[in-house]
Amino acid sequence: MRTQLADFRDRGFGTILIQARLGLQRERYLDEDFLAAYREAVSIMAELGLGAGLYDDYNWVSGHAGGRTVDGADHLRERQLFWTTGEVSHGEIDGIRSTLAEALGPDAANWLYEGGTPRFADWEIVAALLHDRDAGPSKAEIVSDVVTIEPRADGSCGFAYNGAIPPGKCFSIFLSARCVTSRRINYLLPEAGERFVAVGLEPYAQALAGLMPNPVSLLFFDQPAPGFYRWRQHCGTVMNSLLYDGSLKAKVEARASAAFEHVLLALLRGRDDDTKRLRCSFFETYTEAIHEAFFTPVRRFAQANGLSVTGHEVLPHIGGFALNSGFASIDPRVALGADFFGLDRWRNETAVDANNLAVQLSPKLGDAVARTNGRSRTMTELYFTATRTTVRGAGQWDLTPEALRAQMIRLHLLGTRQVVLHALSTSDGSDDPRLFANPRFDFAPAFNFEPWWRHFEEIASETTALTRFMEEATPPASIGVLYPLHTAFAEGPSHTHAAHFGAWCEHLFTLARPYTILDEESILRADISNGRLYVNGIAFTGIVLPSASVLRSARTLDVLSRFIEAGGTVYVTGDVPSVVCEGSIDREWRPNLDAVPTRDDIETLAETLEDDLPKSSVVGHVRCHALGRDPDGFWRIVVFNDGAVAGDCHLALAEPGTSFAFEASHPSNIDAVRHGTARTLTIDLAPQECLCVRISEAPAGGTTDIRIGQEPAAGWSTQLDDGWSFRPDASERSHAISALGGWQAQGYPTFSGVGIYERVITIPQAGHYELRLPGLATAATAVLDGRKVGRCHHTPFRIDLGELERGGHSLVLEVCNTAANRYYADTPYAGARWPDVSGLTEPPLLRRMPDDDL
Repeated sequence: MRTQLADFRDRGFGTILIQARLGLQRERYLDEDFLAAYREAVSIMAELGLGAGLYDDYNWVSGHAGGRTVDGADHLRERQLFWTTGEVSHGEIDGIRSTLAEALGPDAANWLYEGGTPRFADWEIVAALLHDRDAGPSKAEIVSDVVTIEPRADGSCGFAYNGAIPPGKCFSIFLSARCVTSRRINYLLPEAGERFVAVGLEPYAQALAGLMPNPVSLLFFDQPAPGFYRWRQHCGTVMNSLLYDGSLKAKVEARASAAFEHVLLALLRGRDDDTKRLRCSFFETYTEAIHEAFFTPVRRFAQANGLSVTGHEVLPHIGGFALNSGFASIDPRVALGADFFGLDRWRNETAVDANNLAVQLSPKLGDAVARTNGRSRTMTELYFTATRTTVRGAGQWDLTPEALRAQMIRLHLLGTRQVVLHALSTSDGSDDPRLFANPRFDFAPAFNFEPWWRHFEEIASETTALTRFMEEATPPASIGVLYPLHTAFAEGPSHTHAAHFGAWCEHLFTLARPYTILDEESILRADISNGRLYVNGIAFTGIVLPSASVLRSARTLDVLSRFIEAGGTVYVTGDVPSVVCEGSIDREWRPNLDAVPTRDDIETLAETLEDDLPKSSVVGHVRCHALGRDPDGFWRIVVFNDGAVAGDCHLALAEPGTSFAFEASHPSNIDAVRHGTARTLTIDLAPQECLCVRISEAPAGGTTDIRIGQEPAAGWSTQLDDGWSFRPDASERSHAISALGGWQAQGYPTFSGVGIYERVITIPQAGHYELRLPGLATAATAVLDGRKVGRCHHTPFRIDLGELERGGHSLVLEVCNTAANRYYADTPYAGARWPDVSGLTEPPLLRRMPDDDL
């Protein structure tokens, strides 16, 4: 335990959260031995100078405490609301299934459900209505008192209306039932939240006495959410069943000023304005009730123990930008996955989830909700799902350090302050391909079992320096993109707002245009002056309404109208605002674009805004993000070549011809600063190169145009294409190997580890030399004459060998591949490309550096 924790610290980790996964038997969670080991681990963290966080549950889905919350308290198990509509007087609710449990597989199903299957009982009539096919819900006749139900042993339920359905009428019924096998709680019940604290969190407080709030300083929750059920008779605009408790009726009626039964019917059908308002009222009430019931006791526990509250909800957009693009089978309104701004008010520090290697919305949205609540930037939990197989939980043992580093840089550019890596592991499991119960296949990789783990400290050092550089910047004048919460409430996840919102957020980021996301509350409290809207510490020159057809308040539109009159710009794409829940719309709004905007569309619209941003143009896959000015008045800019070939970035100040002072350095080597004065600055970047740049106005003078980062002129070079010997680890004997194609094609298809390449190099002339590795999978350490001289883990894979004397020198390359060839061998997860390319795939190049480039 101490050895692993010390290793984590030495690799650059500052805070560790211990999470019990399915590899730990659920029955052992929070038992005496578990808590004793937990305390021992945290005590060691304190001795090592590590911080600790309290991950609040077993596996994930906060609230169940590994089943302890509902054990002996069946009334706290989730109760769901089901419905159906038809033109007949009888029917049933059956075929109920949890799409999430089915997707995760049998071991996850056995964790979530006793016996591995959801089974329902304790059926109750909640509402029954007769209504016209096309009339609004308020005209429906409530007939709940003339309906009978027939609960069945298989967990389904029959129903019958004791009368005839008049011609042209429909019959809709809402039934609730408790999932008697579920370990999930009913988040609407305050008692459930209280019991979770008592049986799931207080044991930690007792076991960690004297260790809270130092080193244990935070409480991390993870996706508190119901079971996402579908059933055979499902209909309407809400994709999953809803949590239910009888107390919801009075709360909904108080807000909606309508009968509860009519509000429920509005969830299923109707496109008129009043129906949309009723939906908004329901989901406002439903969401707030869950927040209050669950997070009130959790926050009280955290405050009593000096802990800050963080963690994240289900993020339906994870992995992409379009709202709801990540979990297509989940209705975010059901899952606390819609009101991100409201939930953040229960946290002390914002956290989000991110998945795999794409740029994505979640950190940008996390930064926005943090700023709305008086903070900035976000923690981002990064986890990986498989792309080589359809079994996503098998993860990515094929993840390379280059890919991880690049994604961490992207996440920081999107608004992340701190990356929470999922995960490090105490064990690499076994060869059993069982999903989740075997820690080897539980959203791999476990980074500390990757052969390239020895290189992680370099990634940590660089990205830590990068986020510190970014921290000092005050955001510049920006574009504000409205998060259309009430459109999401009223229209559902398939409405066009999801695509419009995602397009604006994605394209503004790829265009490197500063922007943030605003909720209606922010706009309502904004100040307007000189054509700018000021809120959350940022000045906005333009506001975007992304197919926001329904808003909470007409006052929001009034503020935007005053913004336009003061010289500001409002962009409307897709549906125009047509419904408000409070007040009335006095202005006609017209769209700038009807279709989902393209990158070119957004670039054209954004260019109409005035700003004082440094002007930049890029070649290749270079990202150039102006973060804002620092306390010294310098613009802080991050330039990152997110591609496989060289690129460049051209910088100048907003006022053409203005001289500026500049400083440029790599994040992990801030002492090696290139600086000067120029009117234009061109930066050449090698593949995957990242630079931190500061520029500020300067008196006229200096060179007009400066170019830095150019590739040095070619000196003497030679390919090291033969003479190599290889051994798969330090203890084995060497044999000849080609530097072409990788070791997996030369007798070692299942070897994952550190492969040792050796040969003698001959130096024809004393001088400064560099080793280039044009084909490397995936990282290398160079040892020259018994002395380590350098390492590389990302393109362009160069190692400075230093000054070398003429003659022969012993060169050893310790090459790490990924763990994929070992851990995916003979499993269903190997995929078509196994075995993965490993080691040297092209001959290394030995190159003498020109004297004038030293």
